[in-house]
Amino acid sequence: MVRGWLESAELTSAAVARRAGVSASTMHRILNDIVDPSFGTLYEIALACGVQIDLTARPLSDWRAAAAARALLEGGYAPPSDPGVAAWLERFPRVAADSGPVALIKAAAVASSPLHRPGAALLHGEVTLARVASAGDASKGNWAVSGAAGFYLPSPDAAAPPVTILWCEDVRTVTQLLADTGLRQVQRKDRAAVAVISGEPELFTGSFADGIVRYAAPLQIVLDCIAQGGALADDAIEEALTW
Repeated sequence: MVRGWLESAELTSAAVARRAGVSASTMHRILNDIVDPSFGTLYEIALACGVQIDLTARPLSDWRAAAAARALLEGGYAPPSDPGVAAWLERFPRVAADSGPVALIKAAAVASSPLHRPGAALLHGEVTLARVASAGDASKGNWAVSGAAGFYLPSPDAAAPPVTILWCEDVRTVTQLLADTGLRQVQRKDRAAVAVISGEPELFTGSFADGIVRYAAPLQIVLDCIAQGGALADDAIEEALTW
């Protein structure tokens, strides 16, 4: 990112270091990913390049946390090659309540919180699970059902229980396919019946079909249920304790 700023500003690293008030060696380490700069340092470098940084906060929703938990606990799952996954592997001993697998699952669920995922489409209304599955299938990409529907496994002809998660590759296409069901988009997750969320390719590892519905891997389903909180989370934790 910093290298891009320098290129856009058509400035050398030495010129930016001088304008930002940092040493040339610090600038070199930042550009070569040897050191993580403080926000203050990054802010000054950005200003020197004609860029302004706005710091914002939002609810934590990092898919890498779920991927790291699956890498530790799920045989046959190969996590994405992403430094964020490795960071969560190092972070879990600090953030989990204890070293047990259930504590790890709970910590990963809170950190991955799919309903807070940027770009997620939260839909309000009633739709059958079969119709949700049909939209996933018609998208022509990977898809899998998770959340309450994945945990309780209702009949395909029954209404999808809130919150049913439909992991997919193309949120826009799937949302459009569900548009004629009467579902409408909402902002509040407590009003959502279905959440259409983009998943990384590795998320679909271990998914399985039951009739016309494809479900996410059991561990992914438990993670997604715990993340929602309430009675669904309690049931998912109880299930995890039996594993």
